[in-house]
Amino acid sequence: MLNFVIKHRLSGGGMNSVSDVMREWCGRLDRCCLSSGAVSTASKATSNNVVNGVDAGAKLFVPRRCTITLDNDATSSMLRSARSFTVLVSSRWGHDPQRHWEFGQLLMLSARQARDQAAVLLVADGSAVEPWALRAAKLTDANLLRVGIGECTHQARPQIWVRFPEGANITRDEAVITIADRIDALHVRRGGRIESCLNKRLQPASQTSVSRCAVRVGVTVATASAASNLIKAGAVGWCAAKTADGGDTVEELKRNLGTKYNRVATEPASVAANAPGLCTTRYWLNEPEQWLVHCTRASKGPWPGETLTEYRDTILTNDRRVANRTALDALCRIIHTAEIVSSAIVSSRRYPVVCWSAVPLLELLQQRCFRAHVQRWDYEPYGVAVRVQAIHDLGGRPVIYGRPDQAEKLPVSERFRHQAAGEAIDWRKEKEWRLGCSLSLASLNPPDVRIFALDSCSARSRLVDLPWKVTLLKHVSTRTLKKIGIDGLSELWKAV
Repeated sequence: MLNFVIKHRLSGGGMNSVSDVMREWCGRLDRCCLSSGAVSTASKATSNNVVNGVDAGAKLFVPRRCTITLDNDATSSMLRSARSFTVLVSSRWGHDPQRHWEFGQLLMLSARQARDQAAVLLVADGSAVEPWALRAAKLTDANLLRVGIGECTHQARPQIWVRFPEGANITRDEAVITIADRIDALHVRRGGRIESCLNKRLQPASQTSVSRCAVRVGVTVATASAASNLIKAGAVGWCAAKTADGGDTVEELKRNLGTKYNRVATEPASVAANAPGLCTTRYWLNEPEQWLVHCTRASKGPWPGETLTEYRDTILTNDRRVANRTALDALCRIIHTAEIVSSAIVSSRRYPVVCWSAVPLLELLQQRCFRAHVQRWDYEPYGVAVRVQAIHDLGGRPVIYGRPDQAEKLPVSERFRHQAAGEAIDWRKEKEWRLGCSLSLASLNPPDVRIFALDSCSARSRLVDLPWKVTLLKHVSTRTLKKIGIDGLSELWKAV
């Protein structure tokens, strides 16, 4: 493959190499502005007059339309010592942890290669991939610089700041791709802006004002990916290994991260019990007003109690199992930690809570529905049930339904209980209870706790050796539901 990488480590080093880098980048951006019509006609005319007014034997000079400034000497030193530069770009990653893991492995591979080759990674300030790239560079000890385009909109000023003259219309993605000598595109959405910009850089130099550059594009199972189209245009497809193994050692990651290495969700889900095997029971389902139900759901990002930074570190440094975040995985995590962590997903951020429903479990599942605005079911057939009296003794209380403005009228100690009654949806039918703190299952008497899950081979193999009894549920088919003739129910459930 042709090598389009600029060699910056010139004989003697010093600021001359930094000046060359900035001069080359400015030249590319200037040519991009002129060729794309991104500057006004008046500016072009001024430029032509300057060029035509100089003698043929003199050195031609076109006034810069783009300026690049560096934040400090450390950035200059990094530019001076770099052997090459790789620009990281990516379309948005969405909310699927499996996709996060796939793209994250490509990112870690790029960061490791940059470190080993004494290259510097460049990423657009404020782009979708920037926070992930910062963590990958931290974990691998790779050099990375943020490139700000236009006016600085963040509190932290970027290390490299590119500014255009008035009237220029260059997007962030177009600018950072224009200055690139090599591009690692982790994920490119078909028909998006990044695909268009990459296609321009893949064109022969005779067809564009900016020279062609080397492009690697991630090949994953993501839908609507432009990888195949870009490969046909001249990009190189690349993919990561099936696991995160083969990179840095755990000790190296510990050192670079500076914190305890996170292996969350990779350990077995079961905990020690008095009696081995899967112990199932169903009689508690017929005890009226005795149990509160907490349903788990799939996580599209950090677990409750897990920060966004911890989530990214976990995804980037572990094998694919950490991306398994289904409702069953959430239940197994609760069992493994013996704790339900309070969160503020459905309540005020000031009052993290653990939510419960006083509606009997089978009735609750029968009335569940798919919430299109959040793309999930409101209740899943996985979770924990605890006796009402046990939750009450710990300070749990029924929710106080009312208007949104009534929350501040409650005593501070009771505000965690407030919930707007709702207009389009009447939330009062959920009979919600709240506990204003995390719940340790280990602190409860085992007979006061029940685990429930949809019956499956996976559930039967994972929910074993527990100190609490398990209830497996079965979903009655739609055909059976129609045959029974029960009106008003979206589904019918029963214990196995």
